[in-house]
Amino acid sequence: MKKQLAGALVLAVLAPSAFASKARLQALGEDNYGSQFINDNRNIWLNAAQINNHKDLVTYEFGTENSSDDAATARGEGGVYKSMGNMVYGVHFGGASSTANALRTGAGLTGAAEQNNVDVFVGGDAGLKWGANLGYAKTADESGPLSAESMRTRLGVIMGDFQAYGNVNLINNAKGTDGDKFEGKLGYQVGVIQAWEGNTIFADYRSFEAENKTQKDDIGLKRLEVGFGRVERLNDKSNLFLKASYLMADVENDASTNNFGVGNCGTGNAAVLCEEYKTSQVPVTVGLETEATSWLTLRGSVGAVVWGSEEDKDNERTIQNATIINAGATLKFGELSVDGVVGNSTGTATAANGTDSGTLRTDVLMSRVSMTYRF
Repeated sequence: MKKQLAGALVLAVLAPSAFASKARLQALGEDNYGSQFINDNRNIWLNAAQINNHKDLVTYEFGTENSSDDAATARGEGGVYKSMGNMVYGVHFGGASSTANALRTGAGLTGAAEQNNVDVFVGGDAGLKWGANLGYAKTADESGPLSAESMRTRLGVIMGDFQAYGNVNLINNAKGTDGDKFEGKLGYQVGVIQAWEGNTIFADYRSFEAENKTQKDDIGLKRLEVGFGRVERLNDKSNLFLKASYLMADVENDASTNNFGVGNCGTGNAAVLCEEYKTSQVPVTVGLETEATSWLTLRGSVGAVVWGSEEDKDNERTIQNATIINAGATLKFGELSVDGVVGNSTGTATAANGTDSGTLRTDVLMSRVSMTYRF
């Protein structure tokens, strides 16, 4: 009994990890906007009720004011989340939607990405954990045609081992620097998550529609993922993360003429750049996170599509080049943690060795740097 109690105390200390950021999720092969089975404060963007599990902290994602958000061009954002009794409140700045931006780009608009984003969160725990979010962004250029406005809400609940969430687009309108007008229609993401004997089973469905009002072009994206995840504790310092899912996506974009030979199709937001795209696939990811020292945690993952096919209006083929390697690290300073992706390439050519892809860069320690402080 004493050994079991001691083990439970160790897990209680280590499970609510101080590591929490886009950098961590990317290194473990997960979506930057949350994971169904890995504990991380980014999960509030997937299920707003997760704010009850990630409170009394300040978080920063270092970057610029870029409209895109990836390891090479990280977008800066940050927020603070504070508990008061059995309630939790939070405010976050800069949390633009990559999906909203991708839809505007796919519809042919120029320079109309979301800016000035403000998100407010509230949650509570009265036996049932609940959470709600309202996000708003607006920008206008009085000297030119550029204007944009968006509003969305997120709602979620956690009942023991079960979670349910719904994220709904309320407003997504824009006018690009090219004068084209964009109007987002009903867009939503719904999902359920069930923990069961150390495993997690989940289903996530997304549907987004929009129109280039100037060109009369419609654009739509539908995506379904049903999967399984597991966190296997190897010892008191290391966790193994396993995930497998069935994923299908369907895109139609009247504003695009791209196909496999021209565009950058895929299951992510880049799929909206394609005129027509369909895919069915089974991706598998294996990740590892270990405490190398008291002040350093290392993590990495490998993901691959073990089966899959994709097609546009002119082509059909099996999924190609579908293995992705990620690595990351966390530097810990008491209650402060600094996360980052360990990069191995700038993607640029050098006179010495052509491109430096596949080499460990020592002149840049980490990219997509995040900082979290817990109080």
